[in-house]
Amino acid sequence: GCGRGGPKTYPIHGKLELVGNDVAHLAGNHIEAALAGDLTKRASGVIRADGTFKLETLHAGSTITGATAGAYLVRIVLSDDDAAARPQATQAIASRYLSFQTSGLSLEVPSAGPINLQAAAR
Repeated sequence: GCGRGGPKTYPIHGKLELVGNDVAHLAGNHIEAALAGDLTKRASGVIRADGTFKLETLHAGSTITGATAGAYLVRIVLSDDDAAARPQATQAIASRYLSFQTSGLSLEVPSAGPINLQAAAR
């Protein structure tokens, strides 16, 4: 066939809501999802100023839109790219959301609609 290589993925888009703070403080950081059965299989997406994100999967050096089917654990990954914005992001979100084991966030792929994730401010 002439299809693209790699695993079958499903488009995943959603919104992160930051309860008790402005989600714009997390803009430019990432949502990262790891397959519950194999934490090495991951998808991630940049958090925009309005909290929206789209997941992409890295496969064999290429970025593929979406994520493969399965149950995922989710965490927030703070970027090191902007030294000025990182302290603001660190102050905006409770540290438990930075780890798959403690975030309490999860999602299912494929999804029936947009994913809504809720995290609490620090």
